[in-house]
Amino acid sequence: MKSELLRRDWQPTRITPEAAYVHIPFCAKKCGYCDFNAYSGYKDGTKQRYVDAISHEIAVRGSRSVPLKSVFFGGGTPTQLPTAALVRILDTLRETVGIAPDAEVTLEANPNDVTFHDWNALSAAGVNRVSFGVQSFNPDVLRMIDRTHAPEDASAAIETVRSAGITNLSIDLMFGLPRQTLADWRRTLHHAFTLDIPHLSIYGLILEENTPFWGRLQRGRMVLPGDVAQAGMLELAMELSDDAGYERYELSNYAKHGLESRHNQVYWRNDAYWGFGAGAVGYDNVDRTTNVMRPSRYIDAMLSGNPVGFEITETPDLSGSIGETLMLGLRLPEGVCLSAVSARYGLDIRELFADELKTGKQAGLFDVVDDQVRLTQHGTLFANDAMLLFIS
Repeated sequence: MKSELLRRDWQPTRITPEAAYVHIPFCAKKCGYCDFNAYSGYKDGTKQRYVDAISHEIAVRGSRSVPLKSVFFGGGTPTQLPTAALVRILDTLRETVGIAPDAEVTLEANPNDVTFHDWNALSAAGVNRVSFGVQSFNPDVLRMIDRTHAPEDASAAIETVRSAGITNLSIDLMFGLPRQTLADWRRTLHHAFTLDIPHLSIYGLILEENTPFWGRLQRGRMVLPGDVAQAGMLELAMELSDDAGYERYELSNYAKHGLESRHNQVYWRNDAYWGFGAGAVGYDNVDRTTNVMRPSRYIDAMLSGNPVGFEITETPDLSGSIGETLMLGLRLPEGVCLSAVSARYGLDIRELFADELKTGKQAGLFDVVDDQVRLTQHGTLFANDAMLLFIS
């Protein structure tokens, strides 16, 4: 019965996104653990053509029917582009799609790129949130993970950006790094708290097979903390961030009250979003599209007049879409509202996934209380196991 229901003809409604992701694929040096669509070594002329291409894509594909409530420049390293280029892309979004006056506009930045930019001009153009890729405050760990900045660069960058009136700041921190100890991780967290940053993104290192770090690990040239040590680091981050006044509003994200990232929440609620740039993913509640990955191919596609340039277009079936919504929703502390998901898909989710809900509850991965399914403390440490229950 379940399989028959999930195979039934399903016609979702296409939604015009209120959020946009803008991908800038350039880096000064690509980190050994990075599996993102990012590249180093591109010349200024290619970067300029990339700005031409992404501006063309926005102008051709964008729709002005719904102004954006969130814009996120990610990468790569967006601050590898000059100030004028970033302002141009924002102006194109504003003219073509529209940006709401109170929109959250986030720019990812490397600490040692900050001095090359006119932050007053970026603030005037609409940038009101900056996310720094810090990862660690231990200089030895930074060198081992191929980061090009020093710990003091991060503190200086934060003050520079604040001086331009941009106070909604975030930093990325990573645990499970080569030779990282619990004591070192504790020092990094305490250093972050002293900076009075309103938002922290805290991730465990995940090694993908096509990265240099994976090769080093296989050859025995890199030592990583074990699973027990990494679990201890995660638990320490949760404990200390709570003591420091942060709310954990998603598995990897912590914020002072009211300063949660709007853009992050678009993803976790499986809402629609535009994706502009090489390899950028977009979703309109029907199709999930991925742009041409390589910057050179993306540039050629856009500047040759191709208004699409999609490398992949996927249309999730009913089972896949429900699974994604449940899986992503479990990342939030409030979990998933079963009646809301039932209303979205026109099916009784509690009945349809009764076996999965029972299995997860018996395993201690999540609680089912009234209308909500949420991860337990144990489930937080084994979140992938909980999420995989809903992905067929």
